[in-house]
Amino acid sequence: MVPNDTPKPPIDMRLATTMASGAHHLKHLCISIVLLSGTAVGAVPTDKSNVPLGNDEETFVFAARCANGAPYRLRSYQQTVGGVTLAYYDYLGPAGQGTVRSDTEPKVMAVRVCHPLAEIISANYWE
Repeated sequence: MVPNDTPKPPIDMRLATTMASGAHHLKHLCISIVLLSGTAVGAVPTDKSNVPLGNDEETFVFAARCANGAPYRLRSYQQTVGGVTLAYYDYLGPAGQGTVRSDTEPKVMAVRVCHPLAEIISANYWE
């Protein structure tokens, strides 16, 4: 057999090939670390995961800003009076502060509370 006389590539070309291969492996390593760290974080149990969810809550708090930038806060809750369950709101905002009995939806109450001159009256006002 005749010895292989094919010329070897220059050292610069071999170095470039080795560096490209190393960069390729480094890229895969970084992607693996990112994916595995995301999986590990997602697998950590939290206390919130044990809280049962349902539609039986009776008190809700809404806090945000009105269109004019003023803050408001609504607390919606139910109270039993004389054996009858009634809906109430505690409110604080540009319209003032108080408590009102109302079956109005929270987003409607938020609009009312955001108007400084709004008259917020109880549902039994006319009785």
